[in-house]
Amino acid sequence: MRAVMFAVFFLAGCAAVTRDNEPGDDRPGQVESTPKVSRTYSITNLYDGDAESKERAAKWMDAEARNMCASDYVRLSEQSVPTMNQIGEVTFSRLTWEIRCMPRTE
Repeated sequence: MRAVMFAVFFLAGCAAVTRDNEPGDDRPGQVESTPKVSRTYSITNLYDGDAESKERAAKWMDAEARNMCASDYVRLSEQSVPTMNQIGEVTFSRLTWEIRCMPRTE
């Protein structure tokens, strides 16, 4: 299943290039323009459960989202899931954001 998902992401990221001297080609060697598509990603980080730790995790995730998108992004959802030990104490929490990258303005 992972191999199929990797193949889909790999093929989706490829750009088409026209070759020189193809029959009926009026524009030799030009790259076809790729549409400006916004992409959706999920970012996850662990924190120890308190508010300050969650804030630090959110700052890190903001920086990671900006690096991934290379532009602005919109947070679509945020989910915080606690992980508990055998006696019911929260040992750490998992913070997950779903983001959508905004198209780059050129």
